[in-house]
Parts: sequence; C-alpha cells; structure tokens
Amino acid sequence: MLKGAVRLLVFLLAASCADFQAKPTFPVDAKGTPVVSEQAILGISDDGDAAVAQLTDADGQKPELALLVFDRRGRPSKPVATAPPDVARAVAQRVREAGRRPSPVLAAALAAEWPEAPRRAAELGFTPRAPAMPEPGRRRWPIAGAPEVGSLPLALRLADSGDDPRALVLLLSEKPAGDEIELARMPLAGVAVAPELWIVRDVAWLVSGSFLESGPLHRAVGVRRGSLSRGEAQLHNAHGLADYAAGDLDAARREFDRAIAADPGFVDGLYNAASAAALSDRLAEAVALLRRAAEADPARVQVLGRNDDDLKILRKRADVRALLGLRRPPPDNVPPPP
Repeated sequence: MLKGAVRLLVFLLAASCADFQAKPTFPVDAKGTPVVSEQAILGISDDGDAAVAQLTDADGQKPELALLVFDRRGRPSKPVATAPPDVARAVAQRVREAGRRPSPVLAAALAAEWPEAPRRAAELGFTPRAPAMPEPGRRRWPIAGAPEVGSLPLALRLADSGDDPRALVLLLSEKPAGDEIELARMPLAGVAVAPELWIVRDVAWLVSGSFLESGPLHRAVGVRRGSLSRGEAQLHNAHGLADYAAGDLDAARREFDRAIAADPGFVDGLYNAASAAALSDRLAEAVALLRRAAEADPARVQVLGRNDDDLKILRKRADVRALLGLRRPPPDNVPPPP
C-alpha cells in the first residue's frame, strides 16, 4: 500500500536541523547560576541561507560568540568568524542586562559591540532584512506555493503546541483553511520571547525562545528552519493518500505529482507516485520514480517496498529487486512481517 502518515501534524523539521538550534532547555549543572544561549539572524541571502550570530554564556566559562552560516536545505552550519574574547564578554554583558526582556536582544548588543559581524555577513551576500509582517492582529502570514504547482495560496501560522504547552510551532496550511503541517518547533521554558519570522524563497526562519522569570538568568533564544517546499509537498502527499484510500487513483496520482513538483527530493512523494503508477500499469514510469526515490533515501525505499503489494509486479524485475535490496523474487502468498 502507499506509504506516509495520513495524520498531518507529524512532520518535524526541527529534528532534522538540530545543528541550527540553541539548546532548548537549560543544563542541569547550571542550576543556581546564570546561563544564556541566544542566536540572531543578521542577514539572509537571495537563495535563503541565513547568517546567524550565536552567543553562549554561562558562569564559570568564557563567553563564546561566533558568526555562522545556516544552510537553507538543512546541511550543517559553517563558521565564518569568531569574536575576540573581550568583544564576546561585552556582548554577553549587554545580553545579561537585557535578558529578561520578552524579545530578542542579541542583535542590538552586536550592533553596539561587534558591528564587524553584520558587516562581514553583508560582504558575504547576506542582506539585512526586516522580519515578515503578519496579518494584522494575528500570527499568520499568507504565502504563495511553488510556481511548479501553480503558486497555490498557503499560509504560515505560529501557535502554541497542542500536545506540548511548552512549545511554539510553525504550521503550514492551505488557504482559506485546511489541514496543517508542522514545519518547526521551539521548546519553551518560562516566559516566551516574542517570535520573529523571515520568509525568503522556499524557507522560513523562526527566531524565538524563552527565559526563566525568577532566580538566576536562564535564557535560550534560537533559530529554527522550516522548509516551505517540503511542507507543501507533504500537504499534497497527504491529499494523495486520502484519495488513494477513497479509491480514486487518478486523483491520488495528481496529488503525488504535485508533491514531487513542490519538492523533487521528497522520498515519500516519489515512492507513492511510483506505487500509483505501478497500479495504473505505467511500469516504466513507476520504475523511474522508484529509482529517484531510492537515490533520495535508499534505506527507506527498501523498508517500504520489500513487501508492498502495490509493487508486486515490479519486484519481478531484477533492477527493481536491486533497488529494494532483494536477491530473488519474494515468494507469493507470504504476508509481510508484522
């Protein structure tokens, strides 16, 4: 059968971009002493990559301050510059003094004590940009989907997590209303810091966090990345699964095609499109799609496809069995493992 979660609020990009994250909770050994971890977006390239300053400051350790590049596709961050120790201390002091403000404070401290950082970011092509403005009175931002899919009207929304009251989530949905995909999640501990959102091309960058209201200053403000193209692909994939379950294979194929158009590397969309093509006796197309899915994530394709009845006819082919990690055709009438 076609694969993928029908329930939509299960797609977490936060787990796949941990390299971008400030520590979401405060270390146990910091109890009773101040600790600050804050990131700030200094600029975004035309392609959607972000230049991010990162401060780590805890009692008993020297403050560390660096300029990093965060990749729009989720690849590991790249260090660009490191602040001298005296500059890191000066920035850390300013952040501590403003640490109980419910808004990001690192960017202002950098402007005063390390102006070289935003200048360096600008030299590398990271343009300073103001955060995106939401709809009046709402934490909601209208956006257009991928041109390849027809630039469908979509919307981003920030909301408290329904399953975790200590988290802020970034959600993508179709307009005017519809199911929502979770693009990013920011754990919170204490007073929430007012979120800021940047939207460039097919990526959304969220800055948010929290601090403890009483006791020593514990403050964590970080950056989260949300892939708009992946989120849109997940929306179409979910619609395709619903159409498949309802027995409308033609509609399902259209939705899987839209998922691939939105994000050509989305393995679930590719795999489901291959399954739908196989069920429609479009075998050459099914093999080509399955090969693309295997190039994106071979291990997942092998797990999905070894006992999938939708691919039964394809598994007679040696090239497909190679994609699925099978040495010989599986015996007929053998149920898949539990």
